[in-house]
Amino acid sequence: MIVMSNTHSKADDRLAIASHRSAALWHPETAQSSPTLSLFGVTIANTNIDAATRDLILAARYNRPTRVVFVNAHVVNEMASNTTYWHIVASADRAYADGSGLAVAARMVGTPLADNVNGTDVFPRLARAASESEIGIFLLGGVPGVADAASKRLDKLRIGGAIVGTHHGHFQKEGAEQDAVIAAINASGAKIVLVGLGVPIQDQWIATNMHRLTAPVVIGVGGLFDYFAGRVSRAPHALRVIGMEWGWRLMLEPRRLAHRYLVGNIKFLGHATREALAQRHKRRQSNSDQPSGARSTRA
Repeated sequence: MIVMSNTHSKADDRLAIASHRSAALWHPETAQSSPTLSLFGVTIANTNIDAATRDLILAARYNRPTRVVFVNAHVVNEMASNTTYWHIVASADRAYADGSGLAVAARMVGTPLADNVNGTDVFPRLARAASESEIGIFLLGGVPGVADAASKRLDKLRIGGAIVGTHHGHFQKEGAEQDAVIAAINASGAKIVLVGLGVPIQDQWIATNMHRLTAPVVIGVGGLFDYFAGRVSRAPHALRVIGMEWGWRLMLEPRRLAHRYLVGNIKFLGHATREALAQRHKRRQSNSDQPSGARSTRA
Protein backbone atom coordinates (compact mmCIF):
# COMPACT_ATOMS: atom_id res chain seq x y z
CA MET A 1 0.00 0.00 0.00
CA ILE A 2 1.28 3.46 -0.90
CA VAL A 3 0.98 5.98 1.89
CA MET A 4 1.35 9.72 1.47
CA SER A 5 1.29 11.57 4.78
CA ASN A 6 -0.55 14.88 4.94
CA THR A 7 1.48 16.05 7.92
CA HIS A 8 4.65 18.13 7.56
CA SER A 9 7.84 16.56 8.88
CA LYS A 10 10.66 18.43 10.53
CA ALA A 11 12.54 18.14 7.24
CA ASP A 12 9.85 20.17 5.49
CA ASP A 13 10.17 22.90 8.08
CA ARG A 14 13.95 23.02 8.35
CA LEU A 15 15.20 22.12 4.88
CA ALA A 16 12.49 22.28 2.25
CA ILE A 17 9.69 24.74 2.87
CA ALA A 18 8.15 24.99 -0.58
CA SER A 19 4.83 26.72 -0.04
CA HIS A 20 3.89 30.29 -0.93
CA ARG A 21 5.84 30.56 -4.18
CA SER A 22 5.99 34.00 -5.73
CA ALA A 23 2.95 34.56 -7.93
CA ALA A 24 5.20 36.61 -10.20
CA LEU A 25 6.96 33.39 -11.22
CA TRP A 26 4.71 30.39 -10.51
CA HIS A 27 0.97 29.81 -11.04
CA PRO A 28 -0.27 26.57 -9.37
CA GLU A 29 -3.46 26.44 -11.45
CA THR A 30 -1.53 25.82 -14.68
CA ALA A 31 -0.84 22.25 -13.52
CA GLN A 32 -4.45 21.51 -14.49
CA SER A 33 -4.70 23.56 -17.68
CA SER A 34 -1.22 22.68 -19.02
CA PRO A 35 0.06 19.45 -17.42
CA THR A 36 3.06 19.45 -19.75
CA LEU A 37 4.87 22.10 -21.73
CA SER A 38 7.77 22.17 -24.15
CA LEU A 39 10.86 24.19 -23.25
CA PHE A 40 14.16 23.97 -25.12
CA GLY A 41 13.01 20.79 -26.85
CA VAL A 42 12.25 19.05 -23.55
CA THR A 43 8.79 18.00 -22.39
CA ILE A 44 8.46 19.41 -18.88
CA ALA A 45 6.02 17.88 -16.39
CA ASN A 46 4.16 20.96 -15.18
CA THR A 47 3.21 19.78 -11.73
CA ASN A 48 3.75 20.56 -8.07
CA ILE A 49 6.17 18.99 -5.60
CA ASP A 50 3.64 16.72 -3.88
CA ALA A 51 2.27 15.41 -7.18
CA ALA A 52 5.81 14.78 -8.46
CA THR A 53 6.57 12.84 -5.28
CA ARG A 54 3.46 10.69 -5.71
CA ASP A 55 4.37 10.04 -9.34
CA LEU A 56 7.88 8.85 -8.43
CA ILE A 57 6.61 6.63 -5.60
CA LEU A 58 4.06 5.02 -7.93
CA ALA A 59 6.72 4.42 -10.58
CA ALA A 60 8.93 2.72 -7.99
CA ARG A 61 6.08 0.67 -6.53
CA TYR A 62 4.95 -0.64 -9.93
CA ASN A 63 8.44 -1.04 -11.38
CA ARG A 64 7.96 1.48 -14.17
CA PRO A 65 11.39 2.41 -15.60
CA THR A 66 11.67 6.14 -14.99
CA ARG A 67 14.78 8.21 -15.67
CA VAL A 68 14.38 11.64 -14.09
CA VAL A 69 16.07 14.96 -14.85
CA PHE A 70 15.70 18.23 -12.96
CA VAL A 71 16.10 20.90 -15.65
CA ASN A 72 17.54 24.21 -14.47
CA ALA A 73 19.34 27.10 -16.17
CA HIS A 74 22.71 25.33 -15.89
CA VAL A 75 21.30 22.21 -17.55
CA VAL A 76 19.90 24.33 -20.41
CA ASN A 77 23.29 25.98 -20.94
CA GLU A 78 24.97 22.57 -21.05
CA MET A 79 22.35 21.29 -23.49
CA ALA A 80 22.98 24.24 -25.80
CA SER A 81 26.67 23.40 -26.11
CA ASN A 82 26.40 19.60 -26.11
CA THR A 83 24.01 17.92 -28.55
CA THR A 84 24.55 14.49 -27.03
CA TYR A 85 23.60 15.82 -23.62
CA TRP A 86 20.53 17.54 -25.09
CA HIS A 87 19.34 14.17 -26.42
CA ILE A 88 19.88 12.58 -22.98
CA VAL A 89 17.78 15.25 -21.26
CA ALA A 90 15.11 15.33 -23.97
CA SER A 91 14.67 11.55 -23.82
CA ALA A 92 14.22 11.39 -20.04
CA ASP A 93 11.01 9.78 -18.81
CA ARG A 94 10.36 12.72 -16.46
CA ALA A 95 11.75 16.23 -16.64
CA TYR A 96 10.91 18.68 -13.88
CA ALA A 97 11.49 22.45 -14.01
CA ASP A 98 13.96 23.45 -11.32
CA GLY A 99 14.50 27.07 -10.33
CA SER A 100 13.48 30.59 -11.20
CA GLY A 101 15.26 30.53 -14.56
CA LEU A 102 12.87 27.94 -15.96
CA ALA A 103 9.95 29.86 -14.46
CA VAL A 104 11.05 32.98 -16.34
CA ALA A 105 11.49 31.01 -19.58
CA ALA A 106 8.03 29.46 -19.23
CA ARG A 107 6.46 32.88 -18.72
CA MET A 108 8.28 34.15 -21.81
CA VAL A 109 6.70 31.40 -23.94
CA GLY A 110 3.28 32.11 -22.45
CA THR A 111 2.64 29.23 -20.03
CA PRO A 112 3.67 29.86 -16.41
CA LEU A 113 4.94 26.90 -14.43
CA ALA A 114 2.89 25.55 -11.55
CA ASP A 115 5.77 25.11 -9.10
CA ASN A 116 9.51 25.02 -8.55
CA VAL A 117 10.01 21.25 -8.58
CA ASN A 118 13.62 20.99 -7.44
CA GLY A 119 15.45 18.05 -5.94
CA THR A 120 16.17 19.71 -2.60
CA ASP A 121 12.46 20.24 -1.93
CA VAL A 122 11.38 16.88 -3.37
CA PHE A 123 13.94 14.78 -1.47
CA PRO A 124 12.54 14.95 2.10
CA ARG A 125 9.01 14.29 0.84
CA LEU A 126 10.26 11.41 -1.29
CA ALA A 127 12.24 9.94 1.63
CA ARG A 128 9.24 10.15 3.96
CA ALA A 129 6.82 8.67 1.41
CA ALA A 130 9.27 5.90 0.47
CA SER A 131 9.73 4.99 4.12
CA GLU A 132 5.98 4.84 4.67
CA SER A 133 5.59 2.72 1.52
CA GLU A 134 8.57 0.44 2.30
CA ILE A 135 10.48 1.50 -0.81
CA GLY A 136 14.26 1.58 -0.56
CA ILE A 137 16.40 4.52 -1.71
CA PHE A 138 20.13 4.39 -2.54
CA LEU A 139 22.26 7.56 -2.43
CA LEU A 140 25.14 7.67 -4.93
CA GLY A 141 27.41 10.69 -5.21
CA GLY A 142 29.36 13.41 -3.48
CA VAL A 143 32.83 13.23 -1.97
CA PRO A 144 33.49 10.29 0.35
CA GLY A 145 31.32 10.53 3.45
CA VAL A 146 28.79 13.04 2.16
CA ALA A 147 26.06 10.60 1.05
CA ASP A 148 26.45 8.77 4.37
CA ALA A 149 26.19 12.06 6.29
CA ALA A 150 23.06 12.98 4.32
CA SER A 151 21.53 9.63 5.27
CA LYS A 152 22.33 10.22 8.95
CA ARG A 153 20.77 13.67 8.75
CA LEU A 154 17.57 12.15 7.47
CA ASP A 155 17.62 9.75 10.42
CA LYS A 156 17.79 12.72 12.78
CA LEU A 157 14.85 14.25 10.95
CA ARG A 158 12.99 10.96 11.37
CA ILE A 159 12.59 10.32 7.66
CA GLY A 160 15.68 8.19 6.97
CA GLY A 161 14.02 4.79 7.14
CA ALA A 162 14.00 4.35 3.37
CA ILE A 163 17.76 4.72 2.85
CA VAL A 164 19.15 1.25 2.15
CA GLY A 165 22.66 2.18 1.02
CA THR A 166 25.11 4.94 0.12
CA HIS A 167 28.28 5.30 -1.95
CA HIS A 168 30.44 8.27 -2.81
CA GLY A 169 30.73 9.54 -6.38
CA HIS A 170 34.53 9.37 -6.64
CA PHE A 171 34.77 6.03 -8.40
CA GLN A 172 36.03 5.06 -11.86
CA LYS A 173 33.12 5.37 -14.28
CA GLU A 174 34.10 2.17 -16.08
CA GLY A 175 35.63 -1.20 -15.37
CA ALA A 176 35.72 -3.23 -12.17
CA GLU A 177 35.21 -0.33 -9.78
CA GLN A 178 32.02 0.79 -11.50
CA ASP A 179 30.84 -2.83 -11.70
CA ALA A 180 31.25 -3.12 -7.93
CA VAL A 181 29.26 0.07 -7.32
CA ILE A 182 26.41 -1.13 -9.54
CA ALA A 183 26.46 -4.53 -7.82
CA ALA A 184 26.19 -2.81 -4.42
CA ILE A 185 23.22 -0.73 -5.57
CA ASN A 186 21.42 -3.81 -6.89
CA ALA A 187 22.22 -5.85 -3.79
CA SER A 188 20.65 -3.15 -1.60
CA GLY A 189 17.23 -3.81 -3.09
CA ALA A 190 16.67 -0.10 -3.71
CA LYS A 191 13.75 0.87 -5.92
CA ILE A 192 14.92 4.48 -6.23
CA VAL A 193 18.51 5.60 -6.87
CA LEU A 194 19.53 9.23 -6.42
CA VAL A 195 22.69 10.07 -8.37
CA GLY A 196 24.59 13.20 -7.37
CA LEU A 197 27.56 13.41 -9.74
CA GLY A 198 26.94 16.91 -11.09
CA VAL A 199 25.76 18.09 -14.50
CA PRO A 200 26.22 16.71 -17.12
CA ILE A 201 28.10 13.67 -15.75
CA GLN A 202 25.24 12.31 -13.63
CA ASP A 203 22.69 12.28 -16.46
CA GLN A 204 25.20 10.76 -18.86
CA TRP A 205 26.05 8.07 -16.31
CA ILE A 206 22.40 7.28 -15.66
CA ALA A 207 21.56 7.07 -19.38
CA THR A 208 24.51 4.72 -19.96
CA ASN A 209 24.01 2.46 -16.94
CA MET A 210 20.31 2.47 -16.12
CA HIS A 211 19.78 -0.83 -17.93
CA ARG A 212 22.22 -2.43 -15.47
CA LEU A 213 20.33 -1.22 -12.40
CA THR A 214 17.45 -3.20 -10.93
CA ALA A 215 15.93 -0.03 -9.45
CA PRO A 216 13.16 1.28 -11.75
CA VAL A 217 13.51 4.95 -10.74
CA VAL A 218 16.85 6.75 -11.17
CA ILE A 219 17.14 10.49 -10.54
CA GLY A 220 19.96 12.96 -11.15
CA VAL A 221 20.16 15.25 -8.12
CA GLY A 222 23.33 17.36 -8.49
CA GLY A 223 24.70 18.65 -5.19
CA LEU A 224 21.67 17.57 -3.16
CA PHE A 225 23.63 15.49 -0.65
CA ASP A 226 25.81 18.47 0.30
CA TYR A 227 22.72 20.29 1.59
CA PHE A 228 21.50 17.40 3.68
CA ALA A 229 24.99 16.60 4.96
CA GLY A 230 25.23 20.17 6.23
CA ARG A 231 28.17 21.11 3.98
CA VAL A 232 26.12 23.78 2.13
CA SER A 233 23.34 25.85 3.70
CA ARG A 234 20.08 26.55 1.92
CA ALA A 235 18.99 30.09 1.26
CA PRO A 236 16.62 31.74 3.76
CA HIS A 237 12.97 31.02 3.03
CA ALA A 238 12.33 34.60 1.91
CA LEU A 239 14.88 34.23 -0.90
CA ARG A 240 13.53 30.84 -1.97
CA VAL A 241 10.00 32.23 -2.25
CA ILE A 242 11.10 34.80 -4.85
CA GLY A 243 13.39 32.45 -6.74
CA MET A 244 16.68 33.96 -5.56
CA GLU A 245 18.31 30.89 -4.05
CA TRP A 246 21.03 31.13 -6.71
CA GLY A 247 22.03 34.52 -5.29
CA TRP A 248 22.55 32.96 -1.86
CA ARG A 249 24.74 30.24 -3.33
CA LEU A 250 26.76 32.83 -5.24
CA MET A 251 27.31 34.79 -2.04
CA LEU A 252 28.54 31.65 -0.24
CA GLU A 253 30.86 30.45 -3.02
CA PRO A 254 31.66 33.45 -5.25
CA ARG A 255 34.87 32.10 -6.79
CA ARG A 256 33.46 28.71 -7.70
CA LEU A 257 30.04 29.88 -8.86
CA ALA A 258 30.61 33.35 -10.34
CA HIS A 259 30.96 32.09 -13.89
CA ARG A 260 28.04 29.68 -13.60
CA TYR A 261 25.62 32.28 -12.28
CA LEU A 262 26.80 35.64 -13.61
CA VAL A 263 27.94 34.58 -17.09
CA GLY A 264 25.65 31.55 -17.14
CA ASN A 265 22.51 33.53 -16.34
CA ILE A 266 23.18 35.91 -19.21
CA LYS A 267 23.66 32.97 -21.57
CA PHE A 268 20.48 31.37 -20.28
CA LEU A 269 18.43 34.52 -20.87
CA GLY A 270 19.69 34.50 -24.43
CA HIS A 271 18.56 30.88 -24.86
CA ALA A 272 15.20 31.70 -23.24
CA THR A 273 14.65 34.68 -25.55
CA ARG A 274 15.38 32.57 -28.63
CA GLU A 275 13.07 29.84 -27.35
CA ALA A 276 10.23 32.31 -26.77
CA LEU A 277 10.64 33.84 -30.24
CA ALA A 278 10.77 30.40 -31.86
CA GLN A 279 7.60 29.24 -30.11
CA ARG A 280 5.75 32.43 -30.97
CA HIS A 281 6.79 32.09 -34.61
CA LYS A 282 5.63 28.47 -34.61
CA ARG A 283 2.24 29.45 -33.19
CA ARG A 284 1.82 32.22 -35.77
CA GLN A 285 2.79 29.83 -38.54
CA SER A 286 0.33 27.23 -37.27
CA ASN A 287 -2.48 29.81 -37.17
CA SER A 288 -1.70 31.08 -40.64
CA ASP A 289 -1.74 27.53 -42.03
CA GLN A 290 -5.33 27.01 -40.86
CA PRO A 291 -8.03 27.57 -43.52
CA SER A 292 -9.75 30.91 -42.91
CA GLY A 293 -13.08 29.13 -42.59
CA ALA A 294 -11.76 26.89 -39.81
CA ARG A 295 -10.65 29.95 -37.86
CA SER A 296 -13.90 31.84 -38.33
CA THR A 297 -16.32 28.94 -37.59
CA ARG A 298 -15.29 29.03 -33.92
CA ALA A 299 -17.16 32.30 -33.42
